[in-house]
Amino acid sequence: MGNYARLEVDFVERTLKLIKQYDRLKGQFPFDEQYDHTLLINAMLGLIILPKEKSLSYIPKERLAFVKVLNEWGINRTWFNEDLKNTTELLKRLRNSVAHFDIEFMSETPENHIDLIRFVDKEAGMHVATFQASELRLFIEYYANLLIRNMQR
Repeated sequence: MGNYARLEVDFVERTLKLIKQYDRLKGQFPFDEQYDHTLLINAMLGLIILPKEKSLSYIPKERLAFVKVLNEWGINRTWFNEDLKNTTELLKRLRNSVAHFDIEFMSETPENHIDLIRFVDKEAGMHVATFQASELRLFIEYYANLLIRNMQR
């Protein structure tokens, strides 16, 4: 394993690679030992919280019309708070939720699988987003690729 040549970009790229590596390996474990959502929340810790000051400066302050872009990525059943003005505010609120572990994992089935992941910013008294569990990874990939593109400029 080599050292970081470009810390911010390398860290984001390696996080995406970790997720892909896990996808290839998780089939080796029984279903109840596959920790997809744990890995994704850890990825959010690394991508949203650790580089907070630097990463937010790389996010364009787009109106939340970017939800249309998310639809193109296959994120179309996730709910985002309409009071959020732009992508920077969304990520700031998600950051607060993850940093304070104000996250709820919910099931809609008798098997008690994780179906929904709700992010709340308690300081702001705001329900930030409720992700379909299957769409959280797509959002992380969208966000990470956005970071990489903007950091490389």
